[in-house]
Amino acid sequence: KLPYVLTNASVKFPGGLWLSAGAYKLLNLGSGISAADATAGIDFNLNKSKTFTGILSYSRAFFPENSPLIQAANENSAGASLNYDWSWLSANLSADYAFGQESDLFISFSNSKLLDLGSLFSDKDFLSLEPGVEVVAGTQHFYETYTVKKKIRDKLFDKIKDPFTPPGQDKESTTTVASSSFDLLSYNIKLPLAYNRSHYSLEACYQLSILGEKVAAVSSAPGSFFNLSFYYLF
Repeated sequence: KLPYVLTNASVKFPGGLWLSAGAYKLLNLGSGISAADATAGIDFNLNKSKTFTGILSYSRAFFPENSPLIQAANENSAGASLNYDWSWLSANLSADYAFGQESDLFISFSNSKLLDLGSLFSDKDFLSLEPGVEVVAGTQHFYETYTVKKKIRDKLFDKIKDPFTPPGQDKESTTTVASSSFDLLSYNIKLPLAYNRSHYSLEACYQLSILGEKVAAVSSAPGSFFNLSFYYLF
């Protein structure tokens, strides 16, 4: 219900350092840029065969006033991820700490497999399919209301404050406080199909997301997402 366009550019330097910047535009809401972000990160290898790799990054987001995007409460994000590539499967574990007006922690674990479907027009291109499964856990903020029973003391001062409650009886009152919990948020299935050449890729990706049992949402029905992406490597 909120289609958007993301334009992103990245540059990578020797040693693994990279910089990235992007801008979001919601297609059916607002007239200007909906959000922008800038990221700095570093890639590193954890073994000689380069099958075990890691990433450290920091991102800063920028939102216009009255932004409808939920990320507007947390403008900063620090992330770390580990990826191990077997010949038959690629596993990734990542953690992201978002902070700003509030703070949130997200942890995700995913497995995917890159499949080469062969050439489409010539031996200079190929089709790829990379099905993947992901589990995401994180913090949720909500308000919790509970009932408190207070013992009414048998004193003249209490009778003056509340003359209708007999001495020695309990009086109930409700209290609402901000609370948070760390729960499983979603289970995601991704099916990205890509057409690849030496300098560019065109990718269509379908994602099915199933919310966790404890996620506070208007609807618990599975959500479907479709992304169409174009990547160009200079």
